[in-house]
Amino acid sequence: MTIPIAVAVLATALLVLGWALAAWAVAQWRRAQRDCGAATEALTQQQHVSQTVAQVLQAARVALWEADTRGVFTRVDDTAARLMRVAATDLVGVRRVADTRDADHRDALAQRLADVLRTGRPLVRWPNLVVTAQGEPVWVSTTVVLRRDAQGRPVGLQGCDQDINTRHRLVLSLQAAERRHRLLTEHAQSILYTIDPAGRLTYVSPSWQALLGHPPDEVMGRDFRPFVHPEDVPLCEDFLARTLRERRVLPPLTYRVWHRDGSIRYHRSVLAPVFDDDGRLQAVVGNAIDVTTDIELRAQLERVATHDALTGVANRRLFIEQVQREVERNRRNGAGLGLLMLDLDHFKDVNDTHGHAAGDAVLIAFVQRCRAALRPSDVLGRLGGEEFAAVLPQVSREQLQAVAERVRHEVARQPYALPDGTVRTVTVSIGAAVALPAEDSDALLQRADRALYAAKHGGRDRVVLDPTAPPPAPTTPPALPPFPALTRR
Repeated sequence: MTIPIAVAVLATALLVLGWALAAWAVAQWRRAQRDCGAATEALTQQQHVSQTVAQVLQAARVALWEADTRGVFTRVDDTAARLMRVAATDLVGVRRVADTRDADHRDALAQRLADVLRTGRPLVRWPNLVVTAQGEPVWVSTTVVLRRDAQGRPVGLQGCDQDINTRHRLVLSLQAAERRHRLLTEHAQSILYTIDPAGRLTYVSPSWQALLGHPPDEVMGRDFRPFVHPEDVPLCEDFLARTLRERRVLPPLTYRVWHRDGSIRYHRSVLAPVFDDDGRLQAVVGNAIDVTTDIELRAQLERVATHDALTGVANRRLFIEQVQREVERNRRNGAGLGLLMLDLDHFKDVNDTHGHAAGDAVLIAFVQRCRAALRPSDVLGRLGGEEFAAVLPQVSREQLQAVAERVRHEVARQPYALPDGTVRTVTVSIGAAVALPAEDSDALLQRADRALYAAKHGGRDRVVLDPTAPPPAPTTPPALPPFPALTRR
């Protein structure tokens, strides 16, 4: 009985052990299945991530490549091949990375790749030019890291080129525009400035110092008025106020400004109000150019056109216009007006004997002596040759006679020194006339000319006053006629 029981116990034990082993095996199989599923899911996820990263890099136009220690491509992705416009087989094992670059960047990139291999320090975002197979330059940002084997030994390079062509060209364009703007603001013969509604200069370009002498930091934040000629400050204030009120660019304003050395310059300025999208004023931008040379040239040309080139006095056209204005003014105020016609005696003999240079010297000295004898308000003009005239406003008949005698005496007071070393006495004949209330300028000139003719034929070196005298001004108003007596009906 003992043996069968023992066998039964052993069989039971073996059965339990078998069941246990089967359960363990099933558990191990299930765990393996779970691990395999997790690994498969992880691999799938990794593949998805890799695919997503590849898509992102491709969308961002990031080209991936690898190279050996010589810098020769060992692998390139599709983006790299498209970037360089070649097939991958034309790059891998054939070309060096540096050979795909522009000539100006080729040696520099080769040196930087060698530095990565030597030091292990990565090259990060270095801008350079890739040249495609068709010769088209493309700006890229290159990043390169060292690739090592399992033992940590350098075996090559791993890099990427990000296409930054559009962005970099935009940056270059902006930088070029900034350089041009800086050159213009620093060297242009104009001043860029901003001004607030109160008249404070919030910015001035560096050209302010070149044109007006003040360093910009001494000007910014200050009121514009001290820099403007006092007589022109109201014009500038009105110009700024109208620009703000009408919210537009007005025609340019010309005004005078002070240079730091105390001289006066002429500026022509425009103002442009700048508003935001809501219509709020952001700034008032101005541009002022120096027009001093233009104004001085215009004045010089006007003077050449209206003044005698030799003596500097008014020429015939300007003098006649001045006589006309004075005649009209005398009609309005009745203050008196006189006219002198002057002719140098025997001037032709001076030219014939001593030459035209001597004649010019006499004319210049003659004008100087006439100006010394005339009053500051009198206008002297040259009508032609040796014939001159002077218009004297606010003068009586007696005063006109006295001034004419003073001129005659001053002209003949001492001899004239001529360029050939000789001296010559020169005299002048003068005809004078006082303006009549109702006559025009032509009539006044004719009467003074007749008086001059009389002086020349009367022996020269004398003053002849036209005998026509204006009627005396009434001292009392005329009596009114008696008012008729009222009659009753």
